[in-house]
Amino acid sequence: MDKLIKYSLITAGLYAGIRAIIALFFYDQFPIAFLANGFSLEEMNEYRARVLLPAFYLTLVYFIFRYLLGKNPTSPLWPIYVISLSFVITQIIAFLTFLPLTTETVRMLIITLFISFVARQGHNKRKNEIL
Repeated sequence: MDKLIKYSLITAGLYAGIRAIIALFFYDQFPIAFLANGFSLEEMNEYRARVLLPAFYLTLVYFIFRYLLGKNPTSPLWPIYVISLSFVITQIIAFLTFLPLTTETVRMLIITLFISFVARQGHNKRKNEIL
């Protein structure tokens, strides 16, 4: 399980880093983000506005709330878990409101659920090592 957690987090980190570089420097050449190659540009803009940005803001609100309560994350994996969980929540809401149920969108949800699971398992392991 430790190797699965390690390799999954390395893969997710590399993927996120590559996507960040593409979004920063090559956005005009690659306007469609993530795995949603079946989306039109309008659908992708709506997806960004209604799923990605709310996930970012939910994560931001959570960490501001934790700071105001005087609590710190118990492991470095906790923020990754919170971000992926916020993304899962907004994806599920999007499925219920506007997002079409296609193989790409379901694949994105499954990948996000997997990352959430791996981050939670890694957090629990690291938390037990700290205590």
